Amino acid sequence: MRILFFLFILFNCKTQQNFDGKTYIATIGETCKDGIGTLKTSRILKFDKNTVTSSYQVIAYVSNTESKNTYEHMYDYLTKTYTWKIHKNTLILKNNTETEKLTIQNYSLTTFDKNWQSTLHFTLQPN
Repeated sequence: MRILFFLFILFNCKTQQNFDGKTYIATIGETCKDGIGTLKTSRILKFDKNTVTSSYQVIAYVSNTESKNTYEHMYDYLTKTYTWKIHKNTLILKNNTETEKLTIQNYSLTTFDKNWQSTLHFTLQPN
């Protein structure tokens, strides 16, 4: 019984260490903006040993440089940092009210984003 408990603890610690230094990105969508171009919005999760930083990236395909800069930084204020833990195949971000728990599947994470009212599929990015 002790051996099983030790293996369980070892597996959980190893799983959590696997997220350290990893970045996951989910495309939220592409939209036409004010008839001047397209915006591609993504959500980014950057993990370290104990925390994850959640942020947004907007790529603006517009001709006006001033508008491009404005659009590409319009979600900067939404960057947040959470502590995280794994329970079974679920990644839990403590005090996160924006998404549901994230389901871990191989090299991807899936969750429902309450702000965007859509399911997000995060994929692991190469280092």
